[in-house]
Formats: sequence, C-alpha cells, structure tokens
Amino acid sequence: MRKVWRRQKTNWKTVVIRQVFNRFFDQMTMQYSNIYIRELGASPIELGEVNSASGITSALISLPLGILQDRYSVRKIFLFGIALLTLVPLIYALSNSWEFTALAILLTGLGNRLGSCVVICDLSLPNEDRATGKALCEGLGAIPSLIAPTVAAFIITWIGGINVRSIRLLFWMQLVARIVLFLYVVVRLTEIDRPPRKESGLNFMEEMRDLLSRGVAVRRWLLYISISMFTGTMMMTFLYPYVYEVKGANQFIIGGVATLITLSEALFSIPLGRTADKVGRKKVLYILIPLFSLANFLLILIPTPIYLLPIAVLLGFRMIAGYIAGSMTPELVPKDCIGRWRGIIGLSTGLITIPAPIIGGILWERLGPGYILMTIAIIDLLLRMILLKSMPETLHLKHS
Repeated sequence: MRKVWRRQKTNWKTVVIRQVFNRFFDQMTMQYSNIYIRELGASPIELGEVNSASGITSALISLPLGILQDRYSVRKIFLFGIALLTLVPLIYALSNSWEFTALAILLTGLGNRLGSCVVICDLSLPNEDRATGKALCEGLGAIPSLIAPTVAAFIITWIGGINVRSIRLLFWMQLVARIVLFLYVVVRLTEIDRPPRKESGLNFMEEMRDLLSRGVAVRRWLLYISISMFTGTMMMTFLYPYVYEVKGANQFIIGGVATLITLSEALFSIPLGRTADKVGRKKVLYILIPLFSLANFLLILIPTPIYLLPIAVLLGFRMIAGYIAGSMTPELVPKDCIGRWRGIIGLSTGLITIPAPIIGGILWERLGPGYILMTIAIIDLLLRMILLKSMPETLHLKHS
C-alpha cells in the first residue's frame, strides 16, 4: 500500500487527504440528517420529496459540466464545487422547518457534481492501480470515521438526546471543518494533467456521438449505474429513519451501525480493491451484491435493535461494491472522454434520484417500511446481476 501511495501524483494525494477528514465530519451528521428532517415535521413522502432535490440539480448540471471538464480547468471547477458544499451544513444549522432543508439538499447535489473528485481520480490513477487507489482512498477515509458516530452519539447525549437542537450542533461543527479543508485544497491543488485533445467548436451532438462510438458497452453500464443509484438513494434516505422509528434504535445503536458500516469498509476495501486489480472487477462484484442484498432481508426480520450491529457489517459491502464499480467506469472510455462520460452518468443518475426517495416514501406510507428494503434487495439481485453479466471485464481493456 505504501508503494501504491508513493507512486501517485500530489493532486490525487491532496483530494484523498481532504476526503479522509471530510468523511469524519460527514459521518457525524450523515445518520442524523434525515432523522433531523423528520424531527422538523416532514412525513415519509415529504422526506422523499426533499431528498429528490439533489437529483434535480445533479441532472441539470451534469452534461454541460462534463463537456466543460474536458475543455477547461478541472481544478477551478472542483474548488467551486467544494466551496458550495461548505455552505450546506450552514443551511442545515439555520433551518427552522423541513422545507428549508431542500435548499441544502439542492446545493449538495450541485456541489457534489462540481466538487466531485472522481474526474481527478480518473485522470491521475494508472489503470493497474485504479481499484486499489479508490479502495485506498475509501479505506483511509474509513479509519478516522470509525469514531465519528460514537463522538456524535456522546454529543447528542450531552445535549439531551436525539432532537433538533443536538443535531443542529453537529452541523455547526461540520461547517468549521469544511472551511478549513477548503483552504487546504486551495493551497495544495494544482492544475490536473490530462491528454491533449484536438480543439474544435462546441457541438453537443458531435461530442456525444464521439463518446458513444469510442466507448465500450457504455449504454449497458449507464443502465447498471442508474439502477445502483436508484436503490442506493432509496437506502440512504430511509435506512436511519427505519432503524430509529421502526426498530427502536437509540443514538448509540445508530452510532454503532454507522461505525460498523465504516469498519467493514476499512477492513475490506483495500484487499477487495487489490483483488479486483488482480483477478477482475466483475468477479468481486458477483460476491458483494448478494451479501449486501442479504442484509436488507435481515433488517426486516430482526426482533430487537441489537441485531442491527452485525447486519451493518454486510451493509458496508454496498459501499465497497460502489468503489469497485467506480473503477470500471473510466475504463470503458478513452481518457479524453472522461468529462463527457461523467456528465452523461451524472445526468442519468441525477434523473433517477429524483423519483427514488419519493417512491420509497410512498412504499413506507402505503405498504410499510419493510417493503422499501425488500424492493431494493430484489432490484439489486435481479437487474444489477443480469446487467453485470452482460458487461466486458475492463481490467485490461484498450481504447483507440
């Protein structure tokens, strides 16, 4: 791992270091953000509607952003994005009604797209280190994040339990951290190296035709990623409200779930990433998808909150599968198409995240909370596995 780290570029190391510390403070607020919105008075459907705001901004910005990333400064775009993300905890902290949190979620979608480090990662990591590098980033980020949910649980207990006031304090802490990390990246990050491209007039249709003609199985992979985002968004929106409201978990069990999901990532990300770089990405995904799908069924069946803890280890495999799939994504297109490719992906996944939490809210209110988990597991086991089987192995894929 030391050898992999040392041979990478400074820009990649800079965004990894930011990611490590940013994740610590994200983990303090992540499991409480949707509980916070519920505590402000949102119903399950209203919670879904608010969370769909992120997909709207992501869908609107993705395609033009992708073209801009292929032509202009990736550094400036990235810095603007993380500047917007710095405002998000401020808006959460100032919110006095659940409707106002929609602005924070809108900015999250926009900031995550503009401030996404994946293009820097795509352009900086060599193919033979790609899955390992992504796993190393997530594995390093997971280590300090292990204590973040417990720290948050003690802070919430000190303030008086799970309520608006205690969760609001976590957002103020996150705001300070994001300001410091933004200044760090401004100082350290330089322009991103990339292959030269032949300059031409901006022709949107021609840009897309070029990508589709030179990429490999991009339409199938786009569908795979969109389905993954649909189930992942639904899961992310309702997991912690489910364990809090349905299974009766307190702040320490909730913190334990978040910690064990992160511990699972910390323990398994790097070895599984290295395995994917040796034997292929698809073989690892064939193992991971059934494991985290099993966790959904177990969440429905468990009788008491304490059983949430071992299930959380399986839930961590969902994130690891995302990193492994993420290493396949840039390998399907030439490097000079990365921005446009990420733009199309952003448009597709942004559109799919608009209805996903709303559908989850309808399932919660009309059929019951357990049907959300069941629907996610069935879609993952059937559609994702079928699409994955149809994809080529990308480990040594070459492009013209």
